[in-house]
Amino acid sequence: MVTNRPGRERSARAAALWLLVIGFVASAMVSLARASFLQARLRFGCRLSGVDWVCDDQAALLWPAIGGTLLGALALGGVALLIRATWDRARLRAEWLGSIALIGVLPTVVLSLLLLVDAIAHDASGVALDASRVAMWAERAMLSALASLVAGLLAASGLRMRARGRPRRVAFVALITALLLLLLSAAMSSLGTLPSGIVAASAIGAGWYIAAGAWPASAKRSAADVDPDRSRSTP
Repeated sequence: MVTNRPGRERSARAAALWLLVIGFVASAMVSLARASFLQARLRFGCRLSGVDWVCDDQAALLWPAIGGTLLGALALGGVALLIRATWDRARLRAEWLGSIALIGVLPTVVLSLLLLVDAIAHDASGVALDASRVAMWAERAMLSALASLVAGLLAASGLRMRARGRPRRVAFVALITALLLLLLSAAMSSLGTLPSGIVAASAIGAGWYIAAGAWPASAKRSAADVDPDRSRSTP
């Protein structure tokens, strides 16, 4: 059976680029979804007045929304450049494809670290632990950021395996697990990481399209369809 590999690669390229565009648009559309998370759970833009939190600075929420959108655009732009550099050499540049997943989760990690810096800078002194913004970040934001980071590492491993032609089931399980972790991250943050999670998911999906497009759909491969790392002559 002869597989139309150039056709598969062209379709994979188009699907990957469109997925990045859709991911950016969807992320921008829900960029304000983190507002409730930032104020209600992390007290971003709030001040402690006696024993009550006063959150009347709604304009402060625009900065995370704008910053998150810009970080998402930069991440997806970097992913698009990597895809362009690897889409005709996916097998030989599997490591590059793996880095796509890590770039995809960077907005979540960077935003989480910026929120920690803001919490440290504006934390009230001499308050109880449950009123400390740093403690709130550790309890309500740190785990979601870690879940996103683990998702990026898992997805990077899955993309490398798929690009090298390793068993697709193993790579697919790694990919699905990574996407489930992104959903878990969004749930733990009360949808606070949903916009950046969409960015990560679109980047991972685009990388998967490119990695899968480099190999024939059929389980049977020609002599040219071998893993470059294992294509050594045997005595």
